[in-house]
Amino acid sequence: MPSPAADAARRAARRFAPEVSAVRPFGGGHIHETFLAATSIGELVLQRLNLAVFPDPDRVTANIIAVHRHLGGALMPRPVPTPDGQWLVRAGSGVWRAWRRVPEAAPVAVSTPAAARAAGRLVGRFHRSVADLDPAVLVETLPGFHDPARRLAALRAAVAADPRGRAAGAAAEIAAAEAASPLVAVAAGFAAEVPRRVAHYDAKLDNVLFTASGEAACLVDFDTVMPGAWFWDVGDLLRSAATPAAEDDPAATVDERLYRAVIDGYRSGAGDALTAGEVDSLARAGAVVTYEQAVRFLTDWIAGDVYYRISRPGHNLDRARAQFSLLASMPGGS
Repeated sequence: MPSPAADAARRAARRFAPEVSAVRPFGGGHIHETFLAATSIGELVLQRLNLAVFPDPDRVTANIIAVHRHLGGALMPRPVPTPDGQWLVRAGSGVWRAWRRVPEAAPVAVSTPAAARAAGRLVGRFHRSVADLDPAVLVETLPGFHDPARRLAALRAAVAADPRGRAAGAAAEIAAAEAASPLVAVAAGFAAEVPRRVAHYDAKLDNVLFTASGEAACLVDFDTVMPGAWFWDVGDLLRSAATPAAEDDPAATVDERLYRAVIDGYRSGAGDALTAGEVDSLARAGAVVTYEQAVRFLTDWIAGDVYYRISRPGHNLDRARAQFSLLASMPGGS
């Protein structure tokens, strides 16, 4: 028996395509509900947007379309409009969008040197391709999205409020967040020294699709594309691709070969688009983003799992522990 969510997805899919033969859950993202729809116009990746996280889907969509047009359809999936030219479908309380499924492409299960290098090269190519896109064309849809100072303040507020009585059980992780807080100043220094760019802002390995031959085909999940700095993208890729461990593995550590592969691939893809300040920021970008993500997971755990979707009790705490473990072995993490 189809679930209510699948029924809603099928109804939304019919707004994008005249015939829909099948709909099933798809992917494992933290934020949106995602489905794969088999339709008369091909396979569509259908998403119901999380309006609690992205309260202005029109602005998010405008940024995505601006970047897609600038890239000429390269390096990202193709958004699909409705027959009357609408990029978003509003059905009941939900807001839906559709993308063309990238044929025979999927994320890798585990990072390898080849995958890490290919992903780094793809992110570098993306940066080089948007280097001439004026960031003023895009809207900052999530102000302060990458801002460790703001994230640390939110953690401290959550600890003080302790709405679920969880802070005492995370004392070690809270102490780790405070001990690594000098990275807040490191991030602020980088941000002041590098140009304002168009950045993906969620360039983790899961958001790179690979072909069966191991080629990095495109980036996905462009909800956060907005003006910012490129070192955040490189740092997020290092955080996720410089280890073979899962994002919620509390024993995660950096593999030096994977780390080097990401950096080498990125430098080759970005080429001469990088300024001297951007090159310098690469040395600690992984540490900065790993720290920020650890703080975000820990904050969500203490607040009661209100932001990230979880699959089991304690999931966000394990995610936080994994990031702090990774940070301890990350170059520039101390």
